[in-house]
Amino acid sequence: MKKVKNVSIVMLLSIFMFSASMVNAQKGNGSFNGPNSKQQGLENAIPDLTEQQKAEIKTLRIKHMKEAQGIKDLIDVKRAELKVLQNAEKSDIDAINKKIEEKAKLRTNLEKSNATFILAVKNILTDEQKVIFDQKMSHMKGQHKGAHNGKGHGNKDCNGSKGGHGKKLNCKN
Repeated sequence: MKKVKNVSIVMLLSIFMFSASMVNAQKGNGSFNGPNSKQQGLENAIPDLTEQQKAEIKTLRIKHMKEAQGIKDLIDVKRAELKVLQNAEKSDIDAINKKIEEKAKLRTNLEKSNATFILAVKNILTDEQKVIFDQKMSHMKGQHKGAHNGKGHGNKDCNGSKGGHGKKLNCKN
């Protein structure tokens, strides 16, 4: 009986997660839609691209976005299933560990997909374009990592405010 209840909960969570992802896709949450988006402007961010290069990058980007979204959706499902297992009255550590491993495998697949996409794009670029592309990719990764603007990580500036990654700034008192 509990197994049926757990399966029902997982199914409801899965449907909810899928619906939420569809709503976000329709809303245009900014991740891939719009002129300032990271990947939307990829064709425009690299100088001197030929029309053929732009078309190839767009095709690669769309293919990658579809693949990556499918993997992200599966990760969301695994996350929900893991939560159900963890919140069960009698948690089964073997089942929890298995679910963690399944989720980790999906994350690895997502990283591999990202790497494949980046290399595919670089394969159609000139040496000069590759240098600029690498700079843009490093900048985008830096923006993602710096999403907290250094705040809330235990650092204190000279006035006692938080602002970094666990180090006290050099202050002259």
